[in-house]
Parts: sequence; C-alpha cells; structure tokens
Amino acid sequence: MDYPLQYRRARSLVYAILLFWLWAWLGSGFFIASLFGSPVHALLAMYALTVAILVSIPVMLLAVTRMVLNRSRTATGYVPSTVVTDLNATRSAAAGPTQETDWWFSDKAS
Repeated sequence: MDYPLQYRRARSLVYAILLFWLWAWLGSGFFIASLFGSPVHALLAMYALTVAILVSIPVMLLAVTRMVLNRSRTATGYVPSTVVTDLNATRSAAAGPTQETDWWFSDKAS
C-alpha cells in the first residue's frame, strides 16, 4: 500500500526539526544571553533547549525511518500496470434467461 500522507507528515517533521536545530545552532545563544538578567530564566531556557534537542534526536530518527518505509511508488521504481480492469466487464451485457416460477395461479387462473 502507498501511504503518501505518512511520508509527507514525516517529511514535514524532518523539516521542522532541521529548522529547530538551525535555530539552536545560530540563534539560541543570543536568546539565552538575553535572559541573563535573571539566572532562573537563563537556567530554565538552557534546560528547555537541552531537553528539546535530546528529544528531537530520536524523533528525527523515527521520522526518517517512516520516510524510508513509506516511500512513494515512483521513488522506488514501481510502475503500476497500465491495464485497467473494469469490474463491470466480467458481467454479461445481457441478462440470461429468467426462470419463470411456476406459481399456482400463473396458467391456471383465467
């Protein structure tokens, strides 16, 4: 089965995690430095950033695994058959002879 939504969700999650890691690498230092007016706020921000980075690593691995397992058919080289079978084609066009039931009133009643 082809599950394109699972692939797209996993790809979106990978993009979001990569964007978060880019922000953590480039912008989080300035964010934490701006919180040094209060050591409690700076400590909470560093703790939250550390937890978010540590949680994002297995989430990233799971998303990449889901992308690999749910690749689209065109990416795997699978080409579906070009023959399309019409389900109605197996039925005969004309209905067969009907069996006339022999009711007691069919020929006897006038």
